[in-house]
Amino acid sequence: MYAKIQPVQVFPGTATVLFINNVTVQPGASASCQWWLQTEERGNLTTGVLSLAGEAYAAWGSDDEYLYTFTAEALGLTITEIVRDVAPAAPPSDVL
Repeated sequence: MYAKIQPVQVFPGTATVLFINNVTVQPGASASCQWWLQTEERGNLTTGVLSLAGEAYAAWGSDDEYLYTFTAEALGLTITEIVRDVAPAAPPSDVL
């Protein structure tokens, strides 16, 4: 899963993708997740970690789309589409 976002300038390029991974949960208390802003080609531009606690943690439930909306709001980003169940990209032909 990832989110397409309105383009935002992030040195050294333009981010159009928000990707979340490495979610760590303290059951019943809090969670943290690592986020990346990526280019359209899914190249990483910048990353960070965001924490959810209290009401934000309780609102998460079992819908991971919430992680994207929460993270986008915290970073001042606008999501244009949530993309689910994407197959991994094939490696470049020169790597085979």
